[in-house]
Amino acid sequence: MEKLKMVKVINMFREFTMFNVSGYIELPDWQKDLFDATYKKHLSSMEINERICYTENQIAKIVGEESIIRVYFQNKDCFFYLPGKKWVKM
Repeated sequence: MEKLKMVKVINMFREFTMFNVSGYIELPDWQKDLFDATYKKHLSSMEINERICYTENQIAKIVGEESIIRVYFQNKDCFFYLPGKKWVKM
């Protein structure tokens, strides 16, 4: 019998909204949690008119690495999401 992957309830909505973002579904739960927390803080740090370029539908791809997540946006910006809800623009 094939085991089904159980999605944590906290991530269910995010799994649905991020389904079409390349790389998100492949992240392990701890990286999804890191992305979710950091992305929320990242967006809240921006002026409202700036956020339009960084909404979920503007995320081109997400790449999980050993301890960071690279987040690529349609406008060609790339951010490293780091532990502690920190980010660095690359």
